[in-house]
Amino acid sequence: MKVRSRAGTVAVLVAAAVALTAGVSLPASAAVAGPIAGLAGKCLDVAAGGTANGTKVQLYDCNGTAAQQWNVADDGTIRALGKCLDVSGGINANGTKVQLWDCLGNGHQQWRYDTTTKGLMNPETGRCLDAAGQSSANGTQIQVWACNSQTNQDWVLPGGGTPGGCTRSVGAGEHQIPVTLAGRQYQVTVYVPAGTSPATRLPMVLDLHGTQMTGSQQLQYSVIKPAADAGKFLVVAPTGDIPAASGFAWNVPGVGTVPAGARDDVAFLDQVITTATAVLCADPSRVYGTGYSGGGRMMSAFACQRADRVAAIAPVAGLRAGRPDPQDTSRPDPQSCAPVRPMPVIAFHGEQDATNPYQGGGTELWRYSVPVAQRRWAQINGCTTGPTVTAVSAHVGKTVYSTCTAGADVVLYAVSNGGHTWPDTSVDNGNGTVTHEISADTLMWEFFQRFRLPTA
Repeated sequence: MKVRSRAGTVAVLVAAAVALTAGVSLPASAAVAGPIAGLAGKCLDVAAGGTANGTKVQLYDCNGTAAQQWNVADDGTIRALGKCLDVSGGINANGTKVQLWDCLGNGHQQWRYDTTTKGLMNPETGRCLDAAGQSSANGTQIQVWACNSQTNQDWVLPGGGTPGGCTRSVGAGEHQIPVTLAGRQYQVTVYVPAGTSPATRLPMVLDLHGTQMTGSQQLQYSVIKPAADAGKFLVVAPTGDIPAASGFAWNVPGVGTVPAGARDDVAFLDQVITTATAVLCADPSRVYGTGYSGGGRMMSAFACQRADRVAAIAPVAGLRAGRPDPQDTSRPDPQSCAPVRPMPVIAFHGEQDATNPYQGGGTELWRYSVPVAQRRWAQINGCTTGPTVTAVSAHVGKTVYSTCTAGADVVLYAVSNGGHTWPDTSVDNGNGTVTHEISADTLMWEFFQRFRLPTA
């Protein structure tokens, strides 16, 4: 009969819950993070917190240190201290030691969890993670051994998670989830599509509001929920933190004057992605971003700085490619947008937009034109074909830069009679003509589905 330490199990689950609510940053690929409990309620531990390749992995009293914080990742790896749980040499023999090693993406570092036996199996060797000699003494070597369902092969993962697995903590519909940054908690509006399993990882779209709006208002204005239901993707609509009339504005890096102590919104959106990925069971390789007006500018800036977190972007009435160059505001400052990878872009803009003028000008937050912004993204992405211009409908034209690095095309839909509006919205915001000749939501989702973030 298996005996599990109830206290040890509870401690693991509480620690995982605390890590989540405290806003601990997890890597983009992490499903859950925290201690892994084994025999006698003791924890899987990296000896002395070492990070050298070959460092011993052992059983030890649970102590909450970084040496016992494991990320159970979507790619089947289990990671601590930036390295992977590894079967030494991939040797298929009982007693082969398990160690810490650089993550190499090979079979030595793959793990599968059996929810019935609670065993962690390495598929390459067909053997299970095992506390040597059924010992629970501190320092007991962790090894692989023929899977036998004994208590020394019984593991409790953080939050009850499994490699590549998750459970969505909210049902279908609109909800608020807490996100913590720098000790302060914010409520973030989210939407979960109907008809999905809570254990299925879904794509996720960040939907950023315009100035003087909120996240919940943006969810209504962008009319994105029907597209989310049809495409089975999550929507996350956070709110800026700078008061603006009856709503809020974003702290877009490098432009305008912001209040002292304003929230770092690049860091905030990064934390939103981390928290929402865990709470909503999102696929971290399929995170996308859109935004209207100031939200489009914010998403553009986020893509410049955190291209490792979003696979593609779709600014509406707000495409930027960095701040205006102080020496010549008719062009972007190339130093202010240097993403770590090519960024696929699809954008929408009305040519009669009086707030963020299509041909440039406007306030200090804007200045250079939308075609200039598109061309700059094409340069960043290494596109060699274009611009190719086609007519889509009576008032809509499409400009494409293609043959880009990693297929990261840059697409712009320009609406000749369109105002400062979201294509196909049913909400009249008083900012000019709304086109119904195209749907921004439909087109951006078709575009997004072509791209995923590269996995580590």
